[in-house]
Amino acid sequence: MGKQDNIYEEGNLSGLPFSFNQEVTEVFEDMIDRSVPGYKTSLKLIAQFSKKYYQANTNCYDIGCSLGASSLAIISGANNAKVIAIDNSEAMITECNNRYGDLVADESIRFLQDDVCKSKLENASVICINYVIQFLKLTERDKLIKKAFEALLPGGVLLISEKVHFTNKFQSRRLFQLHHSFKSANGYSDLEIAGKRDSLEGVLHTETQEVHINRAISAGFSSAEKVLSNINFVTYKFVK
Repeated sequence: MGKQDNIYEEGNLSGLPFSFNQEVTEVFEDMIDRSVPGYKTSLKLIAQFSKKYYQANTNCYDIGCSLGASSLAIISGANNAKVIAIDNSEAMITECNNRYGDLVADESIRFLQDDVCKSKLENASVICINYVIQFLKLTERDKLIKKAFEALLPGGVLLISEKVHFTNKFQSRRLFQLHHSFKSANGYSDLEIAGKRDSLEGVLHTETQEVHINRAISAGFSSAEKVLSNINFVTYKFVK
């Protein structure tokens, strides 16, 4: 476990947008555990579905791998799986290679620093994209999901976790308050919560649940299912 997240202890004094730099890498595990309800459960689901859908001698991909938690979940669920983990953050990839040297050495995981929208995907049976779509340009989202669909073999699975929003303003406000309370209960001050929210402005753009489902269906997936929902964070399972 890395350091405790106190990046926004005094608010966002720098006024800089959020990025997955060295500072965030050092506190990322604490940050996501205290900020994302259901995060650990989503990892358990990745292990469960990897066991069910992994096909021998195929690739598994962790797109936007950050510190490799989803990669480890795939390996824990699917025997003999080989994971290609991709992230555009140099700090994240460097830390992954330092942490998981044994898994890299035996070729269980290969960490690649690359633009996730441009990386080559092929011969896949399991693809995970966790909390990544929300950081992409709107024009890139359809392309990435379509590329994932084309890379998957028949019967392969795409697992996506995302923060979502709702068109009903009363529901949106209620869930916003619940999420705020969740972070407060995990030790974040109102100033820290506001500071991070300010840094994410213009960087993280959520979509509705319907948009995610429709995008997968449009890409060609035969099955689109919500398998986990915690406040305003959702996990989907799309099967080719």
